[in-house]
Amino acid sequence: MKKLIEVAMPTEPINKAASREKSIRHGHPSTLHLWWARRPLATARAVLFASLVDDPSEHPDKFKTDDAVKAERQRLFDIIAKIVNWDNSGDEQLFAQALDEIKKSVGDDLPAVFDPFAGGGTIPLEAQRLGLKSCATDLNPVAVMINKAMIELPA
Repeated sequence: MKKLIEVAMPTEPINKAASREKSIRHGHPSTLHLWWARRPLATARAVLFASLVDDPSEHPDKFKTDDAVKAERQRLFDIIAKIVNWDNSGDEQLFAQALDEIKKSVGDDLPAVFDPFAGGGTIPLEAQRLGLKSCATDLNPVAVMINKAMIELPA
C-alpha cells in the first residue's frame, strides 16, 4: 500500500512553514536550548503524517477517476498545509482531524514511533502532537534532558 509521501507532497507550504520557524522566538521549543542540528518541526509533522496516510490512488473503489484521486490528494495536502503552520500547533480539532486521517489508513492500532538518536526531539515531539506514542533516546545526556523537558514532562 503506497503512502502519500511516496507519491506526492505539498512542498511549498512545508518549506514556507519550516523557514518561518527559524524566526519564531516566543513559545517555540527551539528556544529551550540551542541545538546544533535542530530539524524543523513543520517538516517532521508533515513527513510523519504523509508516511502514515494512504495515497488515494491506492483506493480505486473509493476514488474511481483520476479527478477524484487528485481531489482527495488535494484535500490531504490542505490538511498538511494547516498542520505545518505553527499558529495552528495548539488546534486540538485540527490534530484530531489529522489523527482520524491516519486511523483511516492504519486502523485504530496506531504505530509507535521510536527515535533512537532523537537529538533535540523533533520526531518524537511531532509524533506525540499527531496522537502517536513515541519513544526517544540518545547517547548525549543533554539531548536526553531536552527530550524529557519537551516531551515527557509536559505530557
